[in-house]
Amino acid sequence: MSILPRLSLRCFSMFQRSMIQTNELPLCEVLDSSLFAKAFNEDEVVFGIADEDVFTPAITLWAMISQFLFKQESRSCKAAAGRVVSLIAQIAGRVVAQNAGNYCRAKARIPVATIKKIALRLTSQAETGCLKFDDLTTVLDSDQAEDRLSPRVIAEIRSLPTGGRIIMVDGFTIDAPDTAENQKKYPQNPAQKEGLGFPILRCVCLISMITGMLIDLGYAAYSGKGTGETAILRQLSSTLRAGDIVVADSYHCTYWFIAFCIKLGVHVVMKNHHQRDDNPRDAKRISATERTVNWSRGPRPNWMSRKEYRHTPEIIELRLSDVSVDTPGSRSEGFTITTT
Repeated sequence: MSILPRLSLRCFSMFQRSMIQTNELPLCEVLDSSLFAKAFNEDEVVFGIADEDVFTPAITLWAMISQFLFKQESRSCKAAAGRVVSLIAQIAGRVVAQNAGNYCRAKARIPVATIKKIALRLTSQAETGCLKFDDLTTVLDSDQAEDRLSPRVIAEIRSLPTGGRIIMVDGFTIDAPDTAENQKKYPQNPAQKEGLGFPILRCVCLISMITGMLIDLGYAAYSGKGTGETAILRQLSSTLRAGDIVVADSYHCTYWFIAFCIKLGVHVVMKNHHQRDDNPRDAKRISATERTVNWSRGPRPNWMSRKEYRHTPEIIELRLSDVSVDTPGSRSEGFTITTT
C-alpha cells in the first residue's frame, strides 16, 4: 500500500489515496470514502477521539486491510502496527510507539457486521458501475448461439428481462483456530481422531460473475443436521432477487433447489446431476441438442415443513442443453446443462 501524506488520521479518504485510486481511473467511484464513514456512523463505531489517540476507526481499518494485502510475517498484527507507525510519521509528522496490543484491542472494537456491510456495499456499487446486460442481442446473434438455439428459444430469451445479476455459487471449507469454543461449535472432521484436527466450517458463497466480487457468504458446522451446502445456500435467500441468474455445479441440480429459485423468480444454469437422465423418453425435442423435460415433485424431505411442501409446485419444466467440449486435455467430451 503506497502512502501519500497530509491526510487526517480520522479521514477514510486514506483508502482511496493509499490504493492509488484517482478520479481518472475506471470505477473510481466504487472506493468512495463516504461509504466507509457511513457504515461506521450507522453502527455507532466511535473510538480514538482524543488528540493523542493513534488507533482511530479509519487507521484501524486501514491496518486490518493491510494485513490481507501482505503474507507470512508481514501479515501479523505486529507488522500491521509497524505500518501504522510509518503512516503516522508521514501523515502527522510525529513518531509513535509500535504497539500491537493497542492495535488488537482497537480491531476488536470494529464489529464484523460493519466490515460485512462495507464489503457488500462495495460489491453492489461495482456491479452497478460495470457493464449492464440489458441487451443480449449481440450475444444471441453470434454464430455459436445460432447453431445451438432454435429461433423460438432465442425469441423467448430476448423477451425476458435481463437486468438481473449473474451469480456463481461455490462451496468450500476452512479451518478455524483450535480452541475449545470453536471445537464445540464447529467440530473437526469426524473421520479424524480427537485432538488431531482443526475445527472446520463449511461455507457457501455467492460471487458476481461480472466483477468477481463476493456478494454474500453463509457458513455452518462441517457435519450434522442443516450443515449441507444446499441448507447453507437457503440462508442466503434474502440476498437473491428476481431476475438473477444463478450458476452452480451439479451438486445443486436438485428439484428442491430449482423450485426454491423459481419461487424467488431466480433463473438457474447448472450441469445436470449425474443421477438424472440426460435424454429422458418423455422429453420434448427442440433441436438436436435442446429439449424440455418435466420434473415431478418427490416425497417431502425431512428438513421441509408441510406448509412449504404444499406450496412447492408438483411439476417444473426445465430445458436440457448438450454442450460439446473440444478443449485439448479436457477430461470430458461433453455434458448436459439444466436451465430454467
